[in-house]
Amino acid sequence: MKKSSNSAELRVEGCNLFKQRLCYSLLSGKPVTFVDVRPFDENPGVQDHEVKLLELVSEITNGTNVVINKTGTQVRFEPGMLNGGSVEFDCGNTRPISYFLEALLYIAPFCGQAINAKLTGVTNKEGELSVDALRACWLPVFSKFIMDDENLIIKINSRGFFPGGGGSVTFTSPVVKKLRPTKKLNAGKVRKIRGLAYVCKVNSSLAHRMIDAAKKRLHGFIADVYITVDQRKGPQAGNSPGFGIFITAETTEGVFYHGESSSKSAGDGNPSTAEDLGGEAADMLLTEIWKGGATDTSAQALALTFMAMNDQDVSKYLLGEPSLYAIHTMRNLQTFFEHRFKFDELRGLTEDENEDSEIDKSDEMTGSQNKAVVTCLGIGYLNLNKQIL
Repeated sequence: MKKSSNSAELRVEGCNLFKQRLCYSLLSGKPVTFVDVRPFDENPGVQDHEVKLLELVSEITNGTNVVINKTGTQVRFEPGMLNGGSVEFDCGNTRPISYFLEALLYIAPFCGQAINAKLTGVTNKEGELSVDALRACWLPVFSKFIMDDENLIIKINSRGFFPGGGGSVTFTSPVVKKLRPTKKLNAGKVRKIRGLAYVCKVNSSLAHRMIDAAKKRLHGFIADVYITVDQRKGPQAGNSPGFGIFITAETTEGVFYHGESSSKSAGDGNPSTAEDLGGEAADMLLTEIWKGGATDTSAQALALTFMAMNDQDVSKYLLGEPSLYAIHTMRNLQTFFEHRFKFDELRGLTEDENEDSEIDKSDEMTGSQNKAVVTCLGIGYLNLNKQIL
C-alpha cells in the first residue's frame, strides 16, 4: 500500500480486503485507489459482488464518487458523508448477504441516521460466513461498545441458498456520538450449547440426522445441548433447495462461539451427507472453544475496529488465536488512521505485568497457548454525521 502525492489519498494494489478498505476510507475520509485488480484473470477487474458493494455504499452515503476504468482493473473511491437511513437492496447471488452486512456493521454506528436495511439474496452458502453467525457472534461484540442496543437487530425473514438465492434479511442499528471504551478479559466457561438445523425445500429428516451427528460429536463435553429444527416452505424457503446446521456455545461471561456447515449447491462436487455437516459444525465449534478468547474468531476484526474508533481511553480485549484477517485489520487501521495496538501473549504476562484482576488464570491454562491481550488507546472518533434533534 502506497500514499500518492496527495498525502491524504491511498493507493493499493489488488483487491484483497476490498470491503474493509472501503469502510475505513468512509470512516477516515481518505480517498483510495485500487490498481491492478485481477489483471491476469480470465475475468479481469472488479467482480459483480464488489460492484454491488459500491452501489450499496452509494445508497447510504451522500457525495460518494466511484470511478472504474474500462477494463475494471482500477477503481478510485472518494468517500462521502455517511447518511444511513432506510434502504432496500438486492445483493445478487454471487456472494451471501453476510458479505454486505459485515460492511454495514463496521460503519452503522457512525451514520447520520439509524440504518434500517432490507437486503435480499443468498443467506447461506457453503464455505461462507452466514447471517446466523453475524447475528449470534458479531452483535454481542457490537453491543459492548454502545450504550443502547435496543434497536440492534438482524432478522432473517426468509432463507435463500446458493445459487438461487431468494433470502431476505432486515438489519437495524442505532447511531452513537462516540463509542465507549471496553475491557473484556475473561472468556468464562461454556455453560450451554444451542443450535439450529435448517432445511429448505428438502425432507425434514435431514435436519434430525444433522442434529444426531452433532450431538454425537459433542457427547461428553457438556450436557446442556439443545438444537431445534427450522423447516421453511414456499416463499420463505428461497429459490434453491438446501440444508445446514448452525451451533453456538455461550459462556458464563456472555461470550459466544459458533460452528456451522451448509450443503453444497447442485453440481458442485461430491454432495455432503447430513451426518457430515453435523459433524463438521460440531468440530468447528469445539475448535473455536479450544482457541478461546473473549470473542469468536470471525468477530475479532469488528472488536479491533471499534477499539481503535473508540473514545480517547484504553480498551482491552482477550483474543484467542488472532486470525490472519485480524492481523490485516490492524495493518489497515495503521494505514488509514496511523493507529497501533499493543499485543501481550497471555501466557507471557507475569503477575506484576497483569494489573487487571479480571483476567482469569484458567484461560491461560486451558485451550490454545496463543491467546493474546490486545490493548488500544482510542483515537477519539466522533460521529459528526449524527443528527441532533
